[in-house]
Amino acid sequence: MLPQRCLRPPIAARLPDREADPPGRGVVPGVGSGLGNLRGRQLFGLHTGTRATASRHPLVEGGHAIVHVGLIGGSRPDGFQENIGDSLVRMGHRVSYLGSTAPTRTGPLDGKVAALARSALPGLATRFHQRLVKAALDLECDAVITVQGDLSPEAVLALRRNGVPAALWFPDAVCNLGRQRMLVAPYRALFFKDPLLVQRLRDTLELPVWYLPQACNPRWHRPLGEAGAQRSVVVVGNVYPSRLMLLRRLHESGIPLVVYGARAAGWQGDLLPHQLHAGHPVFREDKARVFRGAAAVLNNLHPAEMHGVNLRLFEATAAGAAVLCERRPVLGDLFDLDTEVVPFGDVAELVGRARELLESPDRARKIGDEASLRAHAEHTYEHRLPTILEKLT
Repeated sequence: MLPQRCLRPPIAARLPDREADPPGRGVVPGVGSGLGNLRGRQLFGLHTGTRATASRHPLVEGGHAIVHVGLIGGSRPDGFQENIGDSLVRMGHRVSYLGSTAPTRTGPLDGKVAALARSALPGLATRFHQRLVKAALDLECDAVITVQGDLSPEAVLALRRNGVPAALWFPDAVCNLGRQRMLVAPYRALFFKDPLLVQRLRDTLELPVWYLPQACNPRWHRPLGEAGAQRSVVVVGNVYPSRLMLLRRLHESGIPLVVYGARAAGWQGDLLPHQLHAGHPVFREDKARVFRGAAAVLNNLHPAEMHGVNLRLFEATAAGAAVLCERRPVLGDLFDLDTEVVPFGDVAELVGRARELLESPDRARKIGDEASLRAHAEHTYEHRLPTILEKLT
C-alpha cells in the first residue's frame, strides 16, 4: 500500500467537469436518462417489434449497480477492448461483445480497401453498423462502450433513441481521428487520453468530453519472473518510422535492443538489423514477463501524442519494468519522475539514461517495483471505468 501522501486526486478531477449536457446534447425527448432497456426498439427507423417501455431498475449487489454493457472494438488478445471487458466482468457487470466497426475476416489488403471505401462512402459504414445496433438491442444491453472512433453517428443515434446511451473511449493519437465523425455523433460522453485535445474540444465545441488515460489490467499486467534477467532495452509494439529511426540511433550508440511485435515492413530495409527482432508479438502474461525481465523498457511516444501518454506506459509499469518514457506534460501527474519512471527528452538523454539502467540493475529493479505499486494503486481499468459508467447513467 502506497503512503497516503503519495496518492494523487482521481484522474477525472484534474480537468474542470461539466455536469450538465451542453446545448443540444441532452437526453432525447421521450427517452429516460438512466441505464435500462426497451423491448421492440427502433433500428435505423425500422421497428424490431412492438415498442414498449421496460422498467428501469438495475440490480444492486454490494452497493454497486450491475449493468449489461455492450462493447464495440477489435478482438486482438490483450487489446484495449478485451481488457475493458475483462475488468467490467470482475467489477460485477455483464458484458457482451457486439463486434467491430470493420470487417474482421479480411486479409491486410482487403482490410485497407474496405477501410478506404467506408471512409469515402459513409453510407456503407452506416449500413454495416446496423448489425452492431441490432446486436445491442437484441441482447438488451443497458449501455454501449466503443473503443473505435469510426462508429457511424447514425448508429449512435439509433442506440440513443432506443434508450441505450453510448460512450467512446478513444485509444489513439490525434492523427487517427480520421474524419472526426465521432464529434457529430450523439454520444452521452467522449473520453480521450490527451488533455490538450479535451480542452480544445470543450472550449471551442462545448462537447461532452473528458480526459481519461488508458490503464493496466493486473490480472496479467503484474510482475512475473526475474527482474532484469535480460540485459537489453526492450521495445514492445509496432515499428513505425519515427520509432525505427530512434531505435537505429540507440543501436548505433551501442545500446542492446530486443524488439517484440509484428515484423518490420519490407520498405524499412536494413535501417535496423533484423536480428534485433524477436520474431513475434507478446500478450498478457508473456508480455508481462518480457517487461519485467528487461533491463529497461523503451516507451517512446508517437509524434502525434501531444500532451498524453500511451497504453504501453501503464502495462509496462504495472509489470514492474523500469520504463524509459518520452516526456509529456501529464507524465509527472501519473508517476513520480525518476523514482517510478525514467523520463527523457532527446536522444542524448535517452542514451545516457539507458546506460545507467543497464549498469545499475538494482536501481532498475527498485524503479520497477515502485512503478508497479503506483500502477496497481491508481491506474487500473477498475479505477477508470467508474468514470465512464457514471456518465452513462
